Amino acid sequence: MNTFNNFIFQSPTILCYGKGASSEIEKKELIPKGARVMMIYGGGSIKKNGVYEEVKKYVKPIVEFGGIEPNPAHETCMKAVKIAKENNIDFLLAVGGGSVIDGTKYIALAMEWTATEDPFDMFTQMEKASAPKSKIGVVLTIPATGTETNNLFVVTNYGKKDKALGCNDLVKPYFAIVDPCHSFTLPKNQIINGVIDSYVHVIEQYIGHYDSSAVVDRFCEGILKVITTAGPKTIEEPNNYKYRADFCLAATYALNGILATGIQQCWAAHMIGHEVTTYYGVAHGASLAMTCPGVMRFNKEKNAKKLAQLAERVFGIENATAEDGINCTIKFFESVGGITRMSKYNFDHSHVEEIASKFKGRRIGAHHDISYEEVKTILNDIF
Repeated sequence: MNTFNNFIFQSPTILCYGKGASSEIEKKELIPKGARVMMIYGGGSIKKNGVYEEVKKYVKPIVEFGGIEPNPAHETCMKAVKIAKENNIDFLLAVGGGSVIDGTKYIALAMEWTATEDPFDMFTQMEKASAPKSKIGVVLTIPATGTETNNLFVVTNYGKKDKALGCNDLVKPYFAIVDPCHSFTLPKNQIINGVIDSYVHVIEQYIGHYDSSAVVDRFCEGILKVITTAGPKTIEEPNNYKYRADFCLAATYALNGILATGIQQCWAAHMIGHEVTTYYGVAHGASLAMTCPGVMRFNKEKNAKKLAQLAERVFGIENATAEDGINCTIKFFESVGGITRMSKYNFDHSHVEEIASKFKGRRIGAHHDISYEEVKTILNDIF
């Protein structure tokens, strides 16, 4: 049994959920009158699916910045910082998926960074970050990451080949618009990756403790049940509002912080997955389809009771074993179109040593037992 820890939980984000939720920006005056708004988005898909015109009904930005990449680049974000400063921006509106939102969080902090010459240093010196003068608003178009209501963001410095995770309560969005209809036109592969990503978000907060908190366990299991039922259905019927609405809300709640209250978390699958994305070029969710089962297998003995509980409560396996929990997860990923082995992409082992070396001197995972050698073991296992 693990100890249930004391915690403080605060979620200041105003969540506006459902069809037509963008209108709440105006109705609730979520952006103050006179605010100097920069509207930030990605490759331009919002101009094709109608989201851009919809948002512009309620927001009059001073300037727009497009081009935030999947896996947002430090270099691109710094271009936005320059433009934001030149225009005295005091409100950043992210319209897009997790990458756009993460990039916007980084931009908000980078605008005020003075501790060193390079704002990317904040990822190792986050205590030196100053409170952003610019509030952040979000109009979500891709469900999966949960970044629309949390304090996390991931940015890649391609020059350094460094994909870094930041955590700072100062960048929890002021508001988040989540309209499931905004995601109807997404390519199938993006929804597949989103279903896998949201599942793994819950697993990272669920797997590394046993009998710590009945409440947190049931929260996790309830969200996993929705993801494993609504997830496949929304892939099959992308315009079915009921299925998409259930999945989108599950994805938001999967990483808004409530599942992490008082318990021991893992996040090894994500940390290794980030490096797989950087070196092999697969999407974030696709990397997790491989690294999550890999970490599960590595810690099978330590997490045996929880893996069995997962199989029993989420997948309905009677008298389940740890192996059942792992196999159910793999079968679920594969059932929605996920690829769970590196070899199926025809990848080779060329980057294993390079990735593993990133973990020298670090100990990750729920049990702090995964470092350089262990990462090599996990990577070789998932080929």
